[in-house]
Amino acid sequence: MTADMNRLESLMADAVEVGVRHVESGGLPFVGRLVADDGWVSEPGVNLVRETGDLTAHAEIVAIREAVETRGPSSLEGATLLATGEPCALCYRFAAAHSIAAVCFAVDRDTAAEWGFDYRAGYEMTRLPLAATAEHLAVPRGLVPFTRYVDLHRSDFTS
Repeated sequence: MTADMNRLESLMADAVEVGVRHVESGGLPFVGRLVADDGWVSEPGVNLVRETGDLTAHAEIVAIREAVETRGPSSLEGATLLATGEPCALCYRFAAAHSIAAVCFAVDRDTAAEWGFDYRAGYEMTRLPLAATAEHLAVPRGLVPFTRYVDLHRSDFTS
């Protein structure tokens, strides 16, 4: 891991709170954020699939696209991607294609599935390596965006 672990935990905790706010405004609980070796930190990217109709507008991809636009395509080499939910196979591949060295997530794929976000089938379809380093980075309120989403959309899960 290239970035300081305490700093990553703090930035992840902030991403989780962004996720809670995004859920409360009608969005999905996924947030992505990048930390570069030179200390630069991206603005949080949120999942915009519903808002845009772009099926690739996952939080991690949104954050990466914005970072490339801001800093240039080679600026992410060696960076760390923070994600509130473990990235799907598409997002892992997108991160790898941008030379992102590490991925940290607050909620793993199995826990996300327990809360109604089951994207695990995509991993089976993608048999290529997904990322150089992936690590669960537990933060105290890591699951809150997901539980809050279910609380707000309980009728969607009971019908």
